[in-house]
Amino acid sequence: MTAPRSQRLLRHLFAVLAFAAAFGVSGCFNPFAPLVSTQRVASTQAPIPSSPTGVVKLFEWCWQNRDLSRYEEIFTDDYRFTFAEGDSAGQPYRQTPYTRETELTNVGGLFNGSEDRLAAKSIQLTLDKTMISLPDPRPGKDPKWHRSIRTHVDLTVDLDLGGGSVDKQIVTGNALFFLVRGDSAAIPQELADRGFVRDSTRWWIERWEDETLQVGSSGAIAELTRAGRGTQPFVVLPPRQVSFGQVKVEAGR
Repeated sequence: MTAPRSQRLLRHLFAVLAFAAAFGVSGCFNPFAPLVSTQRVASTQAPIPSSPTGVVKLFEWCWQNRDLSRYEEIFTDDYRFTFAEGDSAGQPYRQTPYTRETELTNVGGLFNGSEDRLAAKSIQLTLDKTMISLPDPRPGKDPKWHRSIRTHVDLTVDLDLGGGSVDKQIVTGNALFFLVRGDSAAIPQELADRGFVRDSTRWWIERWEDETLQVGSSGAIAELTRAGRGTQPFVVLPPRQVSFGQVKVEAGR
């Protein structure tokens, strides 16, 4: 090896070591190891809920990015979810309302998992690209503060049942959202404590009526779940068409 070439290699080595030392002091970077992130990174910026369509778009974004923290910020304190007509998944809620707390508990289990359930392996939600905001048709609702949006729903969820078993749920149909302007909304106390106030530039979801379809029974899935995740042999389950409400109820079990 010639002297000039040896000197160049030494200079290069010293430069790398100096670079490593500079970042190593703060413990932020290791040039000899790949960067691995354990956090989900949103592929797009979150929509701003400054309009009725904006808050529904934020709802869609939260499902696409599993962002429960922002999801908590779009439902009023008096929010209600109603199940599709004839949906047996809604039976437990005929007398007990499906509230904001129920929504966050069930969807939180789907997004991030819980003590009793693994997080979904995959969530794909698509709503209409163009949404039309109409006056809220319910009696006593002023269209200045209350609007409604009906959008088509395409949802596919792969539920991880453990032991290599995956339950693919497919949801199609419509969702009817009732939106309220922030200066007329019931702000949840936990959000008020964080500084959220009645604000005319922000919109909230006050009610969601499910209009999706349910086909078949979930009995086999429930039986597999009760039998114990991770103890069953690998099972390939056929896709099933369910209601949006059923997806959320099963996630909360």
